[in-house]
Amino acid sequence: MKITVLYNKPAARFTPHAKNMEAEEDTEESAEEVASALRTKGAAVRLIPITEDTIPETVAALPDDLIFNLIEWTGTDAKYAAQTYDLLNARHAIYTGATKESYFLSCDKVAMKKRLDAEGFPTAPWQEFITGDEMIRTDLPFPVIVKVSLEHSSVGLSAAAIINAPEKLRAFVKKQIAAFHQPVLAEQFLTGREFQVTLLETERGLTVLPPAEVIYTKGTNVPFLTYESRWNADHPDFQNSTVELAVLSDRLSKDLVSMCRGVFTTMGYRDYARFDIRSLGEKPMFLEVNSNPGLSDDEQYGMTVSYKASGMTFADFVWEIVLSALRRNTG
Repeated sequence: MKITVLYNKPAARFTPHAKNMEAEEDTEESAEEVASALRTKGAAVRLIPITEDTIPETVAALPDDLIFNLIEWTGTDAKYAAQTYDLLNARHAIYTGATKESYFLSCDKVAMKKRLDAEGFPTAPWQEFITGDEMIRTDLPFPVIVKVSLEHSSVGLSAAAIINAPEKLRAFVKKQIAAFHQPVLAEQFLTGREFQVTLLETERGLTVLPPAEVIYTKGTNVPFLTYESRWNADHPDFQNSTVELAVLSDRLSKDLVSMCRGVFTTMGYRDYARFDIRSLGEKPMFLEVNSNPGLSDDEQYGMTVSYKASGMTFADFVWEIVLSALRRNTG
């Protein structure tokens, strides 16, 4: 089988020493890892990068292979992802993972929250801020966490993003809007357990793999995945968590499976996805719904914990994604 692994290089606004560059470089590393895994399954693999300046010619020159799509442009670069999807669809390319619509639900937190609310799926109370001058909801529960709407990989998240009182919220919101030139949202900070749930479409149908749990190991008043804890090896919060197979009650297990299957199906996700969930007391709520999550064989990645608990290797997992895309396109 011939497979093209398509991935984006960091946008020109990132330089080797730019802020947040670490979060951009992992896309290429993931692509190389996926290509290597597919080769162990006997596939003939081409690894093709794409940049914001080469989108039309790169897509036009793609061979008529199955495309393993690892495009991850987000933030102010999301327009490049849109252009790529439009060109792939225009040539009726067969590609894995997210559609254009589900991709943008994943990388626009405001759109995601609106859709979750509209469909009746549990998510924390929230409010969007475009200018920072909006009246703060009187029913917004505090503390809140402030997130940059269009970024990924914890960009914009630090300990300062947890706000304990309404009178402190406006100043921080305006600071983030000015820094990132996009809307932000504030949502209730959920203090309970945190799960990463992987879904995979197999020959047997949509499967929810055993959920993984993020366990915070360094003492902090507000444990969560900040940018520094994920990417900055010189920061004291770096690697402040581990990921383990979740131990769940029957009730919680059923709740996670039901809500995740519901979102995957309702929102038109394909092949695979990873959903990030936190609980408030005993009630789990969606944090993020990722339709094209990063892929890696890293032992400290929830997806890895989950597919290994299901008896799969990394190569098995990515091969199932390929088979799902083929089934979808051959009827």
